[in-house]
Amino acid sequence: MEGLIMYKPEMKLMGLATRVTLNDVQQNKTTLKLAAEFYERKSEIRNCTNEKKVFGISTDPADYHPETDSFEYFIGIEVEVAPEEELPEGMVIRQIPENEYVVFTFKGSFENAGAVHAYLYSTWLKQHEYELADLYNIEVYDERNLGPESEESLTDLYFPIRVKQ
Repeated sequence: MEGLIMYKPEMKLMGLATRVTLNDVQQNKTTLKLAAEFYERKSEIRNCTNEKKVFGISTDPADYHPETDSFEYFIGIEVEVAPEEELPEGMVIRQIPENEYVVFTFKGSFENAGAVHAYLYSTWLKQHEYELADLYNIEVYDERNLGPESEESLTDLYFPIRVKQ
């Protein structure tokens, strides 16, 4: 599994967000429930740049402890609106700054993402001159993604990186 290093320009996303723990994600399927709600409400979003490309974003807080710490999970689409414009009820905007990312593509259900995260931390970061950049991790769900349970889905994972200090 080799990652591709890419530059990604700034993006503005609109969608839904929630605070979760890893246990919420694995046991309660909280992020899948949020995604289902988002897809039901996606048509409420105006001025989207590409309605077929959905982004899931999350953070790895500093000194993150997966057993206990919570993080924000957001799902949305790219938009060209000013934050001052009225948002659909319950929706939020997230500004993603420009940055370099290492990108991995995995095949299969959403549960396969864990293996990519494990590889990033256990192998890729140790073999390269990069460290994580304390920005959002990005999941890209486009026409290649056939749903969270499909073994034929392809999903891109973007991890923000910078040259080691």
